[in-house]
Amino acid sequence: MKKTFLAILVAATLVACAKEDVISQNNEAIGFKQAFVDNSVRSVVDPSLTAATLTDFAVYGTVENADLFNCIRVAQDITNTELTSEWKYAGTQYWIAGAKYNFAAIAPYAKGVEGAFTVAKNGEDYVGTTTLTDYVNDNTDLLYAQNAQVTGAVSGNAKVAFTFKHVLSKVKFSFENGYNASTAKIAVRAIKIVNAYTDADVALNLSGATWSGWNGSKTLDFSHATDGNNDVVDDVVVADAFAYGTTLESYNEMLLIPTTTKTYNIEFVVDLYVNDVLIKEYPHTATVVFAPEAGKSYNITAVVDAENIDPQNKQEPIEFTVTKIDEWATGADQTATIPEGTVQVPGN
Repeated sequence: MKKTFLAILVAATLVACAKEDVISQNNEAIGFKQAFVDNSVRSVVDPSLTAATLTDFAVYGTVENADLFNCIRVAQDITNTELTSEWKYAGTQYWIAGAKYNFAAIAPYAKGVEGAFTVAKNGEDYVGTTTLTDYVNDNTDLLYAQNAQVTGAVSGNAKVAFTFKHVLSKVKFSFENGYNASTAKIAVRAIKIVNAYTDADVALNLSGATWSGWNGSKTLDFSHATDGNNDVVDDVVVADAFAYGTTLESYNEMLLIPTTTKTYNIEFVVDLYVNDVLIKEYPHTATVVFAPEAGKSYNITAVVDAENIDPQNKQEPIEFTVTKIDEWATGADQTATIPEGTVQVPGN
């Protein structure tokens, strides 16, 4: 098995919180405010849902522990003349003064949400356990929101406002060209994690997500390192060749199931170019050990240089030295012949 000398590092960035401070007033129908999503910095192809890209979500709700909403789709494309907000649902429900309500939501609605979660009616562990195969296999962001218990007022009930959190982890790669040769460039392609989990069970509640039952193995394809421009030539996706001192990120970001510490097996290929001519291809294998957490975005970084570009050998710089300067050799004496009449006597 080939061994890589690359130093693989993983950095985690906790997604930033977005908060809604203004509570708008509504009539006595139960309505939903614009949904907010905790987000992180986006790369070229990012599966993350944002408040701008979220199109629908499933709502779960109880009133005095009786089912009120059980996986009801809330979206902007639903017709409901009794609700004036952008986010609507079929079949209006109403606030009852003095009654206790609990609300939770999962997004997006279409990815196997219906029937997948069991509602617990105790106001704490609100949404039960489900298997995440559909989300992870399709690289679909899974969002969850749950609100603290509220009591219906006689009037002036606010719309239910959700701030969604990412339930999965997200990962990308960054490669720095440390190959310090003036005429050389590198390209990194076929970047993969080859042993990611395919599914697991998650229990969602007020305190967060609890994971168990990890299972399966699949390959996550991050494609190639790119500057985000001109990645398709004649309908073929090509890796960008980049110069010394430049860092490029993987074309794709992928979702991971949060878990305890796990060794992830990584594969990628480094292409070496000299004056834009492909000289050699170097397949690499590597590992990174970390414990991905829900709602965190990870950047797996590596520097490619002369010591590790070849998994088998350290490359040596081409150097020059002067070992000897030959002494002058003595050649045979030579006689010059001067033709007669060529000598001129001064004054004649």
